[in-house]
Amino acid sequence: MNNRIGEFGRMYSSLQRLNIAIVTQLDDPCNVLLPELTVLARTIFGEQFRSVMIDLYGLLEEKQVGDTYAFSSSLGVSFLREVDLYQDRGFKFHGMLQVTGEGIRMPVQYGPAPLFDMVYLLSSKDERGLFADSGVRGSCEIVCSLNLLKNRMAPEQTDPQHGIYNHQQFRQNMTPPDGDSRFFVSAGFSKVQRPNQPIALTVLYHWYRTVIERQREQGKVDRKDLIELLELDTQRGDQAIHSLLEEPAKALEGMYGLLYHSISPGQWKSMSYREAEIALFGSNAQAFFDTNVARRVEAALLQRDFGRQLERRFQERVIENPLYGVVSGYSWTSEELDTNSVMPELRKQMKETDALLEQCRLDLELRYEEQIDPQSAERVSLWNRLTNQVPLKNVVKAVLDDIYGIKLDMLYYQAKRQLLQQYIEKLEELHARMKQYIERLQQLEKRLRDASRSSISYTSDYLGRNINEYYEYVVNKITAELEDRRGSHFYWEERCVGNVSQLLIQGEEQLLQKLMESVRQYVFIHPLFQQSFEDELLQRANVVTSYDNRAVLSKEELFRDLYATLESEAAVRADVYRSTHRHRYEEKYMFGDFQSEFIQYAFAVDRGSRTYKLGCVHEKKASGIEKLNIMGGFRLDDLMYYRNGKLYYDTYVENGFQFHRIKELNKTPE
Repeated sequence: MNNRIGEFGRMYSSLQRLNIAIVTQLDDPCNVLLPELTVLARTIFGEQFRSVMIDLYGLLEEKQVGDTYAFSSSLGVSFLREVDLYQDRGFKFHGMLQVTGEGIRMPVQYGPAPLFDMVYLLSSKDERGLFADSGVRGSCEIVCSLNLLKNRMAPEQTDPQHGIYNHQQFRQNMTPPDGDSRFFVSAGFSKVQRPNQPIALTVLYHWYRTVIERQREQGKVDRKDLIELLELDTQRGDQAIHSLLEEPAKALEGMYGLLYHSISPGQWKSMSYREAEIALFGSNAQAFFDTNVARRVEAALLQRDFGRQLERRFQERVIENPLYGVVSGYSWTSEELDTNSVMPELRKQMKETDALLEQCRLDLELRYEEQIDPQSAERVSLWNRLTNQVPLKNVVKAVLDDIYGIKLDMLYYQAKRQLLQQYIEKLEELHARMKQYIERLQQLEKRLRDASRSSISYTSDYLGRNINEYYEYVVNKITAELEDRRGSHFYWEERCVGNVSQLLIQGEEQLLQKLMESVRQYVFIHPLFQQSFEDELLQRANVVTSYDNRAVLSKEELFRDLYATLESEAAVRADVYRSTHRHRYEEKYMFGDFQSEFIQYAFAVDRGSRTYKLGCVHEKKASGIEKLNIMGGFRLDDLMYYRNGKLYYDTYVENGFQFHRIKELNKTPE
């Protein structure tokens, strides 16, 4: 480590002084090695650095958890007693600790002087008697902030009005008048940060809602245009059926060649069409029609598979079209009357076809019951009319033309009905298939909404107020600007979101990834996300308040609340018995932009009456503000952890437990 620091020497402003932080739990049994490790580190690093300063950070756990709490407290008290001895001005240490590669031991020694430059005690309970929610993580943040404070930059690089931290001055101000070096320091840390995770999730949720809503709006196409888009209009349907019947209809000409029974004029003149057909052909004419016409039309319907053709058009023109996709497709195939669906039109065509088919049936039945009038079917010669003789072939032609002409019309409408039925069934199938995707989109929206709300719920009421309302307004404002500048179709460009349906088919994660990329590219770059922490918080606090509402939160009120929150949460992490703590000295430091309005407000709050030093570590932090309170000058007997734990310690010693190897500390307690 010594060599590595030297290798990166150009990264440091000076290699004259090295600061080392030793962090340990007070009840860790390995603390028995602390003096050896500290003196050895000081010796080795001292070969390269002229000044080696070592601070000790002792972490206290005051929650009584489990049956081992009493013993843990005894270990903590024993270690504190040792530290109290290490900090004595007369402390000395000598030992054969340094070992060469050949196994030769070399002496190291230290003193007389306090072992540590400063001893910081950080408890899980603050001076208010409250247990900190942040736990060990909060203590680690304090350690980092204290080291940043001591190593941030050289004094000549900063503006004096910032109230820079001066370590020697702090040490001097908290040293008791008697010069006793056995004093301790504690600190408290707080931060108010823009809740970035809840904000990001909320923005993503509203961006997703906007994208899906725009897709729904794209689907509000005139029904006539939808019918044209999917080729479901009546004219195309008629053309399709006509093309199917064109060849089979020619087979009707072959019916004229059917053999028929000879009947006299006296017989057929009293017959109806039904009787005449049976007398002439029996069942042969119907069988011929069924075989050569009806079945060929049915086979052609199956072969053409109009439902499959519709599915292909729907896939290409709707699903694969980023403007429409499953959102529009689901709406267009719905049975609900108030939606912009093609189904009502198909149902209407089906109803009309059924009516025409029924009319053909009635016409056929009426024709069957009519008496034959062959003269109305074909012009006969003058001689035949004068002699009242009509050839039998004219009767045959009249029966075939009248009866099977109507049956051909019926076949036409039956085929069209089957065509419409295929369309309806295919659209119902597509609707059921798209319903699954719509449900997935709804589930994804619910996931995003729940994630946003859950994240907001973990944010303090003060910092989490109006996140949903404000960022809904922000997203709407940004999307309105984007649509004005790029057009309403820019969402479906590949560089933005692209085809929502295709992404969804690949999986929700693909769609989420694309949504997050588009949010980063188009939303988070907006100036509304570049505001200072205070301005964003103020805007958010007042987003649901009208201009004439007297409940509008002023900037002064916001700063007051923010200052109070920072001060309260930065309570020192050590419960000290105040009546015996006569040498309390405090310094407080803000981490933020010194030029910001809030920092200026904080410096002006109690100017002229404050009993502590206030400083600022100048950092242009757009995402929040931090505060570090440092309190020093208390002694071991002032610490409530030591006072409460000493009873356990004494009792364990009386029962034969030995906590120390140092003779001065192994005496029986009074």
